[in-house]
Amino acid sequence: MRTEIYCDTCKEITDHEMVKDNLYRCLNCGTHVRLEPEREVELKAIFSHEDETRIGAVKLAESEELVKGAELIVDLDGESRIGRITAVQLKDGRTVEFAKAKDSQAVWLKEVGEVYVRFSLHKRAVTTSYKIPFDGETEFSVGEEIEFERKKFVITRIKLLDGRLLKKEGEKAVAKEIKRIYATYSP
Repeated sequence: MRTEIYCDTCKEITDHEMVKDNLYRCLNCGTHVRLEPEREVELKAIFSHEDETRIGAVKLAESEELVKGAELIVDLDGESRIGRITAVQLKDGRTVEFAKAKDSQAVWLKEVGEVYVRFSLHKRAVTTSYKIPFDGETEFSVGEEIEFERKKFVITRIKLLDGRLLKKEGEKAVAKEIKRIYATYSP
């Protein structure tokens, strides 16, 4: 089995082959290096999607940093989902915005793989609301034309989860960052 490891003799990352458990030999100079795998910890993952909360688990290297806003893949009963960290709970019970995995007990996440985007569609004096699932990476832009029930609407504003409002033509956001999209009827 080959792997890339930093070689102290070559002073660069080179290809190494495994000689035996945790012992590798540089294919350039023949120097041997012992590489112990980093220990992993398993944390409780509290995963929210709309009004539903599920408990899962996430395995991470002890030194991995958990930071609010970062994304993780979580195992929920054999199903993998992508979530954005909203908070980290330490072993002493405190809730923080960042910590090392080894110091943590649980991580709170919000679904970003498939998200519901809320739309407010205006046609004259009538406003209709919709809530539609999209892949979290689907992009929307101000000025873009969209279609609902065979009627065309133009996006006029995009309200983001962080409170910002996009209203200039061409400004874009991905579905996982959007709180609501406002659009007007375009005959």
